[in-house]
Amino acid sequence: MRSLIIFLCLLISLPGWAARELEWDDLVPADYDVNAVYEELFSKIYGDQPPEDIDDGDARGEQMMDAIDKAWREAPLKAELDNTVVRLPGYGVPLDGDEEYVREFLLVPYFGACIHTPPPPRNQIILVKMKGQGVPLDLVFEALWLEGNLKVSSQDTEYGTAGYVLEGESAELFTGY
Repeated sequence: MRSLIIFLCLLISLPGWAARELEWDDLVPADYDVNAVYEELFSKIYGDQPPEDIDDGDARGEQMMDAIDKAWREAPLKAELDNTVVRLPGYGVPLDGDEEYVREFLLVPYFGACIHTPPPPRNQIILVKMKGQGVPLDLVFEALWLEGNLKVSSQDTEYGTAGYVLEGESAELFTGY
């Protein structure tokens, strides 16, 4: 009987050990609309002028880019995800490693994010710090599943501001895209 009780207690606690599978939208608070933020900034800077009527050399372009950068660096985060074991697919942007392994990188929702300006909002960038030797360099540019403990912590990097930090436990190829 005692063994049965111990077994049942362990069985009940198993879901707590499993990683919570997230999608990128899960990192964004429900009341935050990135398109509405963009439209508000655009309207503030360009007024009622339609986008197709704006010249490439328009002096307000730099002002718009600065406003977007500021808004994205301040995008809201989901505090309830702090200290949660998660599993999430994405693409890597290497930050630190050697010629064989990358130990620190940004995880982003689409290929090429952070390399082009502006980077995504901070709630769409995760700074990954892998435990152990890291991820093989040739894999970091592929779509990956990352698993580890997620922290809500804003970190500035050379490619953008990450709103979350993942203490990476494992990485594997993702074939779902």
